[in-house]
Amino acid sequence: MLPEFILNLSIPSVIAICVLLVVYFFLITEKLPKALVAVLGGIALIVMQVFSSEEASSQENAFHFISHNLDILGFVIGMMILVGIVRESGVFEAAAIWLVKTVKGKPRALLIALGYLTLGMTALFSNIPTILILAPVVLVLIRQLKLPALPYLFMIVTMANIGGAMTPISDPTTYYQAKTVGLSFTEVVTNSGLIVMVLSVVSTLYILFIFRNEFKPADNAETDIAQFNPLKALQNRYVLKVGIPIAISTIILMVLKENIAKFTGVMLDNATLTMGASFLCILLFHKEPHKVFRNLIDWEIIFFFIGLFVVVGALEFTHVITLLANGLVTLTQGSMTYLLLLISMGSGILSTFIDNVPYNITMVSAIQEMERTGIAVYPLWWALNLGTSIGGAGSPIAAACNVIVFGQAEKEKIHINFMKYLLLAAPLTIINSLITFGILWLRYLQ
Repeated sequence: MLPEFILNLSIPSVIAICVLLVVYFFLITEKLPKALVAVLGGIALIVMQVFSSEEASSQENAFHFISHNLDILGFVIGMMILVGIVRESGVFEAAAIWLVKTVKGKPRALLIALGYLTLGMTALFSNIPTILILAPVVLVLIRQLKLPALPYLFMIVTMANIGGAMTPISDPTTYYQAKTVGLSFTEVVTNSGLIVMVLSVVSTLYILFIFRNEFKPADNAETDIAQFNPLKALQNRYVLKVGIPIAISTIILMVLKENIAKFTGVMLDNATLTMGASFLCILLFHKEPHKVFRNLIDWEIIFFFIGLFVVVGALEFTHVITLLANGLVTLTQGSMTYLLLLISMGSGILSTFIDNVPYNITMVSAIQEMERTGIAVYPLWWALNLGTSIGGAGSPIAAACNVIVFGQAEKEKIHINFMKYLLLAAPLTIINSLITFGILWLRYLQ
């Protein structure tokens, strides 16, 4: 397979692969900001004329891969602004405090409650905004209730990552895959979403087991909890009364957009919905646009995506993706069972060590190439989606959620050792990947 793959590569293909490997190296080692690496990688490919053709210039062809994904960029920006404004109501913090009071500060019950709050918010608001909201709250609870930090941080990171596969709006990679392939909201929920619920139970039991000796209630926990008041967390009542209904309505429209198109002929894309809702909030709550753009949009993530669309687009443009897809089919001898196992397990393990966004984008194109050869790839979409989400929780740097959580923990002088986390997370990654393969195999291949 490997010699044949190398022999079929053109010079532009080799350049595209080399640039991708350099980009991956810097993403893994974190020696440079990831947005800088991705954008410079894309520019290098354009300058080296990798995208040149008789019909258009290198830049025109490269920018096609950006314009083709404007809906994804618009959706991510819209969600960042919408959630950033709505969180001013304090409703999310109030929900977390209410959970603490409900479980009376019992460490195990609190761990489960925070985990499923993270999972639920991820399904509705995407995992990065969820983590940005909940991580500071969890760190305050850890310090105030004198709880061990690692179990709770491990839990919210795990739930935010696996929850990213629940709905098309839970994670940028899931949205990219659903949008590119044409998977409906209902399809994602009834396929990977249902499996995520199984994985969430397995993950919770695993975390409870490995940290079983660390859950000891603090002596003054009841006194501290008595002082918690969810109502005090509600800061802006106007945003609560107006912003929350706007956010809920936006989510409902995204869920029902296929049905709306079917019965009315009106197609509402997610970028239009989230951008419309977010800018409506800017207007209604008298926000200054330049402050919103500066404070609520994570431009590093946006430019990271822009650069990646070009870098991975080069692999598609130079037919490397086609060769990769053919190589996977040859390696597995076209067996759907082996392909399903390879993508389920491989995605989980690889996403532990490399950023799951470029990996997912690359593999979506590879699976599409397999589909063009006549292979029934439908189960592979869920193997890829779930595998990358599972692997996202595998190390402190595997996903943006993890970097945010542990970065905020460091600011609170809570250090999480990389190898300790990796050794604890690796078995769960393998377990969840095997469960995913097993469920998909039973559902689609039996």
